[in-house]
Amino acid sequence: MTENITLEEAKKMAEKAIEKAKEIGIKISVAVYDVNGHLVLLEKMDDAAWITPDLAMGKAFTAVAFRLLGEKHSDSGAVGRNFSEAQSLLFSLSLKYDGKVIGRQGGLPIIKNGAIAGGVGVSGGSPDQDEACAKAALS
Repeated sequence: MTENITLEEAKKMAEKAIEKAKEIGIKISVAVYDVNGHLVLLEKMDDAAWITPDLAMGKAFTAVAFRLLGEKHSDSGAVGRNFSEAQSLLFSLSLKYDGKVIGRQGGLPIIKNGAIAGGVGVSGGSPDQDEACAKAALS
């Protein structure tokens, strides 16, 4: 049976990510997707940049789609390998999936009982800050 993230779990993750964002002084949006790539939860902090919800959703979607850990992402756009060497592939994937594929830090898969259960994405800070908030969501 496939594991999946629940709404209650997604709410707790968003709360932890937002707590971390407040701690480090940034305004974020956080998105949680289920194992099938469907949005479970999206939260935007007051005064977070208008674009952050879309970026957070893209990072969460990418984490689920590629089953990747954030360390494999880089600010140059790596998803599983260095997309700086294959920008046309990243662009093609982004077009194919209506802009949902975003190869940046801040997107992590959610692992439950050893299986992928979804993805969390955060946007609003620097790549490292987004990553820290996404990690906090999973703690």
